[in-house]
Order: sequence, then C-alpha cells, then structure tokens
Amino acid sequence: MLLLAVAAALPCASGEPERFALHAARLLDVEHGTVLEDALVVVEGETIVGVGPRATLVLAAETRVDDLGDVTLLPGLVDAHVHLAWGAPGAGGAEIPGANEALATLNAGITTVRNLGSTAFADLTLRDAIAAGTVPGPRMLVAGPALGAPGGTCDGVFAGEGVVHDAAEARARVRELAERGVDVVKYCSGGGVLATPVDQDVCELPLEIQRAIVAEAHELGLRVAAHAQGPRAIRTAVEAGVDSIEHGGLIDEAAAKAMKEHGTVLVPTLHRMTWKLEQAERAGAPVEALAQLEEAARITLASAKRAVALGVPIACGTDATVLPHGLNARELSELVRIGLTPAQAVRAATIDAARLLGLEAEIGSITAKKRADLIAVRGNPLDDVRLLEDVPWVMQAGKVVKNAVTGSR
Repeated sequence: MLLLAVAAALPCASGEPERFALHAARLLDVEHGTVLEDALVVVEGETIVGVGPRATLVLAAETRVDDLGDVTLLPGLVDAHVHLAWGAPGAGGAEIPGANEALATLNAGITTVRNLGSTAFADLTLRDAIAAGTVPGPRMLVAGPALGAPGGTCDGVFAGEGVVHDAAEARARVRELAERGVDVVKYCSGGGVLATPVDQDVCELPLEIQRAIVAEAHELGLRVAAHAQGPRAIRTAVEAGVDSIEHGGLIDEAAAKAMKEHGTVLVPTLHRMTWKLEQAERAGAPVEALAQLEEAARITLASAKRAVALGVPIACGTDATVLPHGLNARELSELVRIGLTPAQAVRAATIDAARLLGLEAEIGSITAKKRADLIAVRGNPLDDVRLLEDVPWVMQAGKVVKNAVTGSR
C-alpha cells in the first residue's frame, strides 16, 4: 500500500521552508498501480513529508491546504530520451539553446529528462541554467556529444564531436566527458536514426571499444545508454554491459532474452514513428515513401511487442526533437499498444524511468522524503493514459510552475 508517512505540519519559524498540504480527489500510487481517494500530500520546501487519506492525516491548525479539486495527483513524468539543446549559445551568451523547448517540456508535466546527446555541450549549458533558475525547464541529466565510430550514426548526428577510433581513445573520451560534467554517457552501437531492414546486422563499434566505454563510465559512476537498432548491435551492447538500449527497433528474441537476463532496460521511443508517418501523410509524401515509413513503423511496433512479451524492462523515452517537445506523453499510449497495462505505462514514465536514471530515491513516486515534483490531471489515467497528454497543473521542487486548475493556488 501507499506509504502513509504522516508528518504533522508545524508553524514555520522565520527562514524555515514553507510547509503546506495539497488536497486532491485522487492520488496515484504508481508503484502498486492503485488509487488513493481523497488524498493529502504534505510538502515542506522542495520535499514531500507526508502522504495519506485526508480523513487520517493529522495537520496542525495553521497548515494551509491547497485544494486541487477533482483531479488525480501523480509524480512528475520522466522522459528517459530527449534532445533539448543543440549548438553553442549565441553571441555573448545571450541565447540558451533549447530554452523554449525546455519550457514546453515542463509545461507538459515532464519534470525530469535524460538528454542523450547534443552538440557543442549545449545540453550542459541548458542543464545548468535550469538548475540556477535562469531558465524554466525539467531537471536534466545530460550526455554531451554521443560517442561513435567514424562515419557512423553518432558521427553524423553529433557533428563528429564524439568520434572514437579504438578502446584507448574511447576511455579517454569518457574521462573527458566526465571532466566536463556529464551525468550519463551515450554511444552508438549500430543502426540509423529510424530502424530499417538494412540495420539488421549492423554493428558500428567493435565489442572491445564498447566494453571500454562502459567500463570507464561505470568506474566513474556514470550510466551508459547505447543507440542500437538491430539484433547484432543490441546483443553487442548488452554484452558490453550498457544500462539501456535506445530504440531497439529490430530487436529479436535472442536479443530480448539477453536484455532480460542482464536487466538491460529498453527505451523504445515509439511515438516518433507514428509522428513521422502522420507528418508525411499530411505533407502528401510519395506513395513509396509512405509505404517505407509504414513498414518501418510496423516492424518497430512488432519488435517492441516481442520485447514486452519476453519480459524486457521498459522505460519511457521519446527522442523528442524527432517529434515536438511537449508531446512527450503521447508515448504512453504507444506503450499500451505494445502490451503494457495503463498502470505499467505510467510506471515506465515515473518510477521505472527514475530507476534507470539512478534517481529512484529522489523522484518517481509520491512518497515521503522524495522531491515534490508533482502533476495533476483531470480524471483517472489508469482508465485512459491519454489524459496525461493534457496536464493542467505542474509542481517542480515544491513550487507550482503551471496552474490551470480552478481553486488551487
């Protein structure tokens, strides 16, 4: 059951963090997939200090209660694969790349993201600006330029900034990234941005280099994500010890079983395929081009269904920039399409994604001692996950950053 951590609110002395309570008709316990009716969440400063039914949670008389009304409270959503920033800041540092996209992401209820690659270390600039309060946006874990083989996918996407030629250079580049302050390392094992049949047997980096990247990163306390589309690229990355496979558009049974055995998380980024196809149809693309996109989407969906059926752990990620920032929550409907229940899809975008990022002790569920990153939606998302595509109320670190809920502060 939901943790009933009751912490009676006391009058705040001067300089102490503000303490208040949020009241909502429902609260979703994402860890158990259950709903708590008539719920209170007590927040002090940036932290949740109490959760429970309104009838049993005792508050001091001075405690302010903000009534959100007929909504469901959830933890802020986590997108485990975005690209929020590209390129260096403008002249004099007047512009911060990705600022508008970051705001759109936060307003969509995404309070934490894993930014898997940028050029010119733009994602570090944006991350630090958000952390300093200069720019509104989600909490960011960033990778800087992704590593990859000369002429490979990451070479092309990240302007050659992460090219590695051998294991020694790979280790050195990981150390350089760590010194620059990245939170995670990404590399390309093999396959294009969108999976196609030609990616079936592609592996751009030898196992020796992949092992060097993963070993060095893990020694430095950094987790590793691998872009991998086909079975060979996926199996090689899993053997190297990566923490997650990104996309996995052509995953087969052997690769899926290897991922399950090693506990490697799949971030399938499915809605980008739907989005690409919708845009192509809207633009009147040639019949052949539409047929290719439809086939790619069909294969990707079938592969993801296979992975779910075989028990591969799933986390929610979108590859936003391929689709517009702010549409991130559309991915949850895609996760339901591949076999997750609505409760599992919500988990994939909260506690399971937080675990992949190494932040499960801080975010991902509405639990005492965790950060007060919260969202509210109308209705019950366990009945329809599409409700999460319209988030009217967002709290980040104890501060309301979006409020379209009548009657709340």
